[in-house]
Amino acid sequence: MEALQSNAAREFEHEFADAFSKRAGKKPKRTTVLGGREMLLIRADGTLTRQQGVLSTRDPALASEISRSVLDDLAHTELWEAVEGFTGVPVVAVLSDQSVDPDVAVLCFLLGRSASEPAPQG
Repeated sequence: MEALQSNAAREFEHEFADAFSKRAGKKPKRTTVLGGREMLLIRADGTLTRQQGVLSTRDPALASEISRSVLDDLAHTELWEAVEGFTGVPVVAVLSDQSVDPDVAVLCFLLGRSASEPAPQG
């Protein structure tokens, strides 16, 4: 996977953290963005809220499901268009997952081709 230019990646990391904060009421402890021609990957550490942390000690699967639903909704609303604007190509799908222990969230945006890019031969 290709590394994004550091300034652009940092800018998008902040955009994700701000959007996540509006939904969850807190920013992730750390956010990393990696990208290439076919995907943009966001890794966010420390995304569980205090209440989700308490719930995770009682029911990790439920806490993970609640957090994942927040990520899915965020990815399909604010972040879908933001990724398209950031990369300049359409998003064709998004995958997300949440781990409770360790507290790590991952969003993977699968990118389409730009209008100027030729269709694959095969």
